[in-house]
Amino acid sequence: MTRAMKRTVVSSVIAVSAALIALLLAIMLTKFAGAAPLVTTSSTTKGNSAGMSRLTEAFSDFAGSASNAQSLSEGLRNASRIKLVDRNNVTTTFTPATKPMSWDDVRIALSLARAELGSGDISSPTPSDIEAVLNGGTAGTGDLMINFTGVLTQRASGLGWDQIARAHSFELDMLTHGTSKAVAENDENTSVPSMSPVSTAKKPPKKQAKAQPKAQP
Repeated sequence: MTRAMKRTVVSSVIAVSAALIALLLAIMLTKFAGAAPLVTTSSTTKGNSAGMSRLTEAFSDFAGSASNAQSLSEGLRNASRIKLVDRNNVTTTFTPATKPMSWDDVRIALSLARAELGSGDISSPTPSDIEAVLNGGTAGTGDLMINFTGVLTQRASGLGWDQIARAHSFELDMLTHGTSKAVAENDENTSVPSMSPVSTAKKPPKKQAKAQPKAQP
């Protein structure tokens, strides 16, 4: 065999070997790339399911139904459209003012919203009331109407959850543990940011007592 033929054979072997190595690497990378998303997706799905289940159970009464609570939770979680249906099957839709948030942030936002409406004596809010307390607007009926800046609007402006809670005289830790006990106004440890009132109630003016006629001597 001549030197030229040997060089040709060696070159062919090297080329075939390189091709086989490249093929094996491609197969291995494909397997790893295909397997990794499956694990991540499964883990994420379980986490989303658990978070959704807890929030739906915790806020069904507040939202008016389990489906409303689920729509609220999903909408806040993903910054997507929220669809709420009242007892008369009237639908209210809106998009949260905030970006996507964690399940913990969703719980805090809904806890603050529930506490604010409760402080305004709105214990069974309508979908419009919930939209108002979250994004801003007027809630309530009859003689008592309350104007809310909106929990999510405040959050989107850069305020922290603790700042928002204290602006309404709420203790954040207490809210997130299932109670809406207000912070005492004379508590020396309470630090409420200086800001305009978030909710103002328009109450009817008080009637003045009529002056009694003076007795004749």
